[in-house]
Amino acid sequence: MSGRPSAAAALAADPARAGLICDFDGVLAPIVADPTASALPQAVATTLGALARRLALVAVLSGRPLEFLRERVPVPGVQLLGSYGMERYRDDRPYVVPAARGWLQSVREANAELAGHFARWPGVRVEDKAVSVAVHWRQARDQDAAATEVRRVTSSIAATTGLRIEPGKLVEELRPPIDIDKGSTIAELLSDNNVGAAAYAGDDVGDLPALEVIRAAGGYALVVDHRDETDPRLLEVADQVFPDTVAFAHWLASLAESAKA
Repeated sequence: MSGRPSAAAALAADPARAGLICDFDGVLAPIVADPTASALPQAVATTLGALARRLALVAVLSGRPLEFLRERVPVPGVQLLGSYGMERYRDDRPYVVPAARGWLQSVREANAELAGHFARWPGVRVEDKAVSVAVHWRQARDQDAAATEVRRVTSSIAATTGLRIEPGKLVEELRPPIDIDKGSTIAELLSDNNVGAAAYAGDDVGDLPALEVIRAAGGYALVVDHRDETDPRLLEVADQVFPDTVAFAHWLASLAESAKA
């Protein structure tokens, strides 16, 4: 794809038909030790608001629950899609896509089992994500031992419940085994909003389907690089790489300025 304009130039050339979709953690918000403390910097929120007024589509697509995104991204005009697209808004009301609803009991059972087991593991935190459950070990004193135990337990629960394991940065997640991921959600967003130039920004393994779909559609794959924590496959598919969330925030601000009518 050499010789084509940069992502920023392509989006700013025709803002009324441009689309920008971003992950939350590690892209818009810095990665923090305690996932519950993750927050959108005010400057980034202001920039997203400006972009939402100028581009055809601005969305945040995250593995986080929709309620989490609603609290963290109170920016008018920005579409919010939680749980990889399994949670969305319809007529201004949150809802879970039908394919995921049948798995909610299995998710609740998995959450209860994981919470009970890892209550004895300091630094390992179980996150109830509404339609999935995640186990984080970033705060564990012995991360290798914690990772081994988390993977053992989640594999066992996946085998008995039928839930699917989704790995990430110092986290394993159990989610419904349905054909909805960030890639399928990106394809739907692009189709529904009839955008021309589009870009997706991610930083983790769960973003790979979205990055691949956006490139296949002629768009741009943007990756925030967290060095040792970044899967090499993300860098291989990236059209542009940012060294941290601060650099990506600067890029967003520059795009907002360039996209002014």
